[in-house]
Amino acid sequence: MNRRHDIDWLRVIAIILVLYFHVAMIFTAEWDFHIKNAETSYLWLEFNFWLSRFRMPLLFFISGYGTFLALRKRSNWQYIKERYLRLMIPLIFSMFVIVPPQVYFERITDDPELYSSFFDFYPQTFNFIPYPAGDFSWHHMWFVIYLFFYSLVGLPLFLFLKKENIAARIENFFAKGSFASLLVLIIPTFIVYMTITVGQGRTNDLINDWAFHPYWFSFFLVGFIAGLSPSIWGKIAEHARTFLGLAFLTILLLNFFRWNRLEDGMNITEFYLYRTLRPINVWMWILMAVGMAHRYLNKPSKILNYMNQAIYPFYILHQTIIIAIGYYVIQVEEGIFAKYLFVSTLSLVFTLVAYEFLVKPFKVTRFLFGVKSPKPKVTSL
Repeated sequence: MNRRHDIDWLRVIAIILVLYFHVAMIFTAEWDFHIKNAETSYLWLEFNFWLSRFRMPLLFFISGYGTFLALRKRSNWQYIKERYLRLMIPLIFSMFVIVPPQVYFERITDDPELYSSFFDFYPQTFNFIPYPAGDFSWHHMWFVIYLFFYSLVGLPLFLFLKKENIAARIENFFAKGSFASLLVLIIPTFIVYMTITVGQGRTNDLINDWAFHPYWFSFFLVGFIAGLSPSIWGKIAEHARTFLGLAFLTILLLNFFRWNRLEDGMNITEFYLYRTLRPINVWMWILMAVGMAHRYLNKPSKILNYMNQAIYPFYILHQTIIIAIGYYVIQVEEGIFAKYLFVSTLSLVFTLVAYEFLVKPFKVTRFLFGVKSPKPKVTSL
């Protein structure tokens, strides 16, 4: 199977968008974050509301496709070992090294006199009291532990689906199906969102997030199923413009409820109409992005080759760098937009610099950040 450059680009773009999302959280009205600017903005709230529709679902979808690729060329035990090394080692490392500075800056933002320095704070990590009551957390690395959990729990289902006769049926369904066949991809998310998640909030703590595990897993599962059907990608690309139009239509309808403050006073019909729009909107953005990437981005480039290696450490590092820079920037008298541009630009640059000079050159840091070692070059005599 040829390298899927479109999927690589989607992963890179989605994770860079996560950086811009997290920077905006510093300035977003109503939503909590680890540090907050004194002045907040409802326009940044709208920007983040739009990004929050699809950024993490898209990453789970891509990860599901990655799981298909991993199982295609590994035995079950090789797959489990690879998932552990790639996901759990960086998670454990991050909980003791990458995440504590985030907690520290949050604590001294709330109370500047609480700790004299980071080294005064750091021993609190080893009390192992979970955040927010304590200082031990995985923060943005919740995504990584969820991937590991889904990779293991879903393994029996994945092995069943990749059986030759089952995979052939899936491919046949999408190969012969019309546009409507693509809408089948939405059904698992739709059922979960309309039933299990009603009245439930996200926790990102793994244990108490039972309502949202089926929700996130639905995107992961569909990504895996998409890997089983080569025909599905062309069909999605064929209808990418339609998905884009539906994405805009459904988010406009969602915002009609939000901007007119109708969310709290809805009757039962309006409530279910509003909830129906949300998972549909998520999938329209995902299918649009997948289709557009397949049409226009399925080509190699030197930038992509570099970012394929850099993007996972980029994800691990980005939020700590954002919060470290943001802590000082929010203390400056300046407009929100200027602060946002400054924090986002510096965070993007510093995260790439940290990868280039602290992660990439050393075997031990590449291992801790889940970066595969480069294949040795074969030279002829």
